[in-house]
Amino acid sequence: MKKVIFALGILFVFACNKTSVPDTPPPPNVVVQEEAIKFTTNLDTGTYNIADTLPLIITISSKLPAAGVIYSVTSTWSDSSKQIYKLDTSINALSLSLNIPGHFRMGNYSVVINVTSKNTASNTSSKTISATNIPFIPAINTDLFKDLNWNDHAQAKNGTYDLNKDGIPDIITWSGVSSDPKKQATLYVKDYTGKDIFSFNIKEKNPGIRDSLNRLLFDYRDLNNDGYLDFGLTYMGEWDYGNGDIRFNGVNTYLLMSKGNLDYNVTEILNIPKQSQFNLNIFDWDFDGLDDLLVSEMREGVFYKNLGNNKFEKRTLTPLFKQGIYNKYDYDKDGSIDFVNFYANQNTNEAMLNIVTKKTVINMNIVGKLIEKHTFPQKNPTSDRITLFDGDGDGDMDLVIGSLSVENGVPSFFQDYFENSGTQFVYKKDFIEYDKNLISEFQVWCEDIDRDGDIDLYYPTYSKSRLGSPKWTYFWWENTKQGFKINKKYRLKY
Repeated sequence: MKKVIFALGILFVFACNKTSVPDTPPPPNVVVQEEAIKFTTNLDTGTYNIADTLPLIITISSKLPAAGVIYSVTSTWSDSSKQIYKLDTSINALSLSLNIPGHFRMGNYSVVINVTSKNTASNTSSKTISATNIPFIPAINTDLFKDLNWNDHAQAKNGTYDLNKDGIPDIITWSGVSSDPKKQATLYVKDYTGKDIFSFNIKEKNPGIRDSLNRLLFDYRDLNNDGYLDFGLTYMGEWDYGNGDIRFNGVNTYLLMSKGNLDYNVTEILNIPKQSQFNLNIFDWDFDGLDDLLVSEMREGVFYKNLGNNKFEKRTLTPLFKQGIYNKYDYDKDGSIDFVNFYANQNTNEAMLNIVTKKTVINMNIVGKLIEKHTFPQKNPTSDRITLFDGDGDGDMDLVIGSLSVENGVPSFFQDYFENSGTQFVYKKDFIEYDKNLISEFQVWCEDIDRDGDIDLYYPTYSKSRLGSPKWTYFWWENTKQGFKINKKYRLKY
């Protein structure tokens, strides 16, 4: 009996001496508090002027979340609510650089930027940037070279041209009109930045040439198909005595055949000391595939035939048209330049466009409005410049005629639109908006200024020193499909 009691006692003591140890709970999830996202961009200074590509740099100024961030960028053309660009990208970086294309249309754009923590959706920051595309006008500031003949730079052309193919538009014209018979006319090629490219003074090639050749007519084509432009130059011996008395002292015509790199062989084609000529046109007048020289008016039926190998011979031809103002286009869209002649006669009210192609001559009447042509306009307007282009988008070339009117001794220029019906050009009244208080010139050029796929109109020159003065507010015409409307929103490229 005592043995049993002892065993129980030992068991009881053992039980009373056992210590109770509680279970250890798992450690709690530790939440690391992220710093609120803050960011800046390179475009935070205000509305950004854009031409096409938007250069965007996003820089996070707060601490970068451990798991990285999601950059979201959406660009919208506000004028049409059209989405231009959208990006969502997840990276572990404090900055993101983008060049966003597609903003080439004129108008306003909205760029929405969001930067969000990849782990914490509520940790986000956003901002909206405004951008605007104000179109560039490729007009040239005439203050750059005050002594150049800017009229001859602009007339008989339709847009900018690049003689030396360096990507910068060039100026091809001349200077030297003077009552001093010893001052020779000089041909100049310069570019829109003011760079001198080429010049030609006949005195340097022929020091013994007579004086009084102080007016210059010029034309240019690739006559020998070597890839370089060649020049035809007619020096007119027209000497102004200053009182309206003009004496004509003959004509000299030279041909500058390119040897490449603006180097030329100079050949005299014509020397008529006691006659006058008022024309020089280079074109394939006999339809044999080689460009010839027309150094007199077409009605005289005389031209200098291109025999090849830089040789020309005087020939006759049946006049193709009554000569007036000209320009050159690929009218029939066969890849070859056509010669377009505009003739108007105020005595007969006749107005016609003659298009000389490689194969034939197309004659089209100009109807719907009386076209007047006066050598000395006073009370009556005179029409003296033409531009052809597909203004209404129907696939054929329509006609714009530049005219001059004088009111109280103050000249103003205006432009009229004539639609191509297939057989004639028909006047469309008020299709080109007119405001005589704005800048005006004889010749308009054409280009897709707002880059919307159709052709707009603009004046090719302006004087920076005179902008804002009366009749010197610059503008361009926007093609609205219902007509060409004045638009004063622009940036001058040069």
